[in-house]
Order: sequence, then C-alpha cells, then structure tokens
Amino acid sequence: GTAMVFVDRPPVNLDADTVSSENLEGSRAAVRHLLGRGHRRIAFLSDYLRISTAAERLLGYREALAEAGVVVDPALVVGDLHDAPAAEAAARRLLLAQDPPTALFTAQNLVTMGAVRALRALDLHHRVALFGFDDFALADMLDPPVAVVEQDIYALGRTAARMLFDRIDGSRTGRGEHVRIPTRLVPRASGQIRE
Repeated sequence: GTAMVFVDRPPVNLDADTVSSENLEGSRAAVRHLLGRGHRRIAFLSDYLRISTAAERLLGYREALAEAGVVVDPALVVGDLHDAPAAEAAARRLLLAQDPPTALFTAQNLVTMGAVRALRALDLHHRVALFGFDDFALADMLDPPVAVVEQDIYALGRTAARMLFDRIDGSRTGRGEHVRIPTRLVPRASGQIRE
C-alpha cells in the first residue's frame, strides 16, 4: 500500500510508476549528429550495460548507425566502465588502436569526463569528436566545450513528485505508468569536429 515512483530506471518484478529520460531517442540523435559530421567509426563507451538506461543508450547508438548503413564494430563498443579512470583507460586504448575511432559517444557523464582526459592527454581533443550523455559542471568551459545530450532533471523531479502525490491522494489508481521526459541536444564544439 506504499506509494512509490521510480526515477531514471524501472523496477524489476514490480508494477510501479516510473519516470525516465528518452534515453534511446537522445542517443540516436547524438549519433546521428556525429554521422552528419562525416564520422563512421564512432566508439560507444558506457557504464554498466546491465543498467536499463545504458542498454537503451546502446540501442539508440546501434539504431542510428544501422539507419546510416554503418555496421557496428564490436571493438568500438566498451561497457562496464564504472568510473572516470576506467573510462579514461578504455578511451585511451581505443584512440591508440591500429584503426581508431574518429568520434566518441559516451553514455554517462563520468565516462565523458574520462574520455575528455584521454583525448587531452593524447592531444586529440581538437581532432576526435566527442558527444556525451548528461551534462556536467564546466562542460561548456572546456576547450573545446563538450557536446552533450541534456536530461531535464527538473522535469524528471516534478513529474515524479506529481505522480507520487496523485497516488497518495488517490486521484490515480491502477497499474503503474511509465513517463518518458524528452532530452535535448546541446551541440557544443566537441561534437562539431568533422571526420
């Protein structure tokens, strides 16, 4: 009988209200943006792929490449990066490979921070495009400023609170509802770098 609303990820084996971002759509839009700049070797770096948000973002990446007729290179898909140092090491390995990516799509802000460090350490930050999912503090102040898919965290919070209060006061009953909040592309300079 306790009212619950899950934010960002749906529960497993439980019918409840959920509010999340349009992860698949946001990822698809970011990768399309990179494809539009001529990139075909776009790497995908993510946190734990067992997390539903990461899985949706990977699907958006795959769908955008498929739409463009680009075959996904499994060597360019790296998941289970749990922090910025792990992401930095993974990005570095990819960038130093024999056939490196010309663009990186990073599916979480800590992963993006690690990728930024790798790009700067290798002096590739003006030659390899970067598009991240989730904005982060000072992303717009870096050189180049980091392009991101921005989640509307205020809309996520407002929607979750409204749904919870509706459950508490009984104005909403029945099965759980899943609400998706649109994301927004913030195409800063790192995402404008051409192949």
